[in-house]
Amino acid sequence: MSQAISQELCPVEAAARIIGRKWTLQIVHHLLDCRCKRFCELQEALGGVNPSTLSSRLKMLEEEGLVQRTQISTVPLHVEYSLTEKGRELEPVLRSLSQWSSRWLCAGHKGRATESR
Repeated sequence: MSQAISQELCPVEAAARIIGRKWTLQIVHHLLDCRCKRFCELQEALGGVNPSTLSSRLKMLEEEGLVQRTQISTVPLHVEYSLTEKGRELEPVLRSLSQWSSRWLCAGHKGRATESR
């Protein structure tokens, strides 16, 4: 996202354009749990994600500076993905989001959260 565009948006809207896309937060969440993961490991951890969707999300996260893609020159060649410092700074955001979701959307509170819609 260019600087000109991000300055026109409020901070929440600018962040939502990146992390609000389907699978994006799940990808970041799974990369927080480890130093790095291969594409197939991420795909397996996410369950149901289409390979082309995963590829496009990883590319977008890399372009936004949240994910680093490293090509490993062993035989066979493979690629590993890890979070950059910028991506790792989402950890407290995800922790807070998880706590909020556990409180209001999961378990016994699910009925109350959906009734108010």
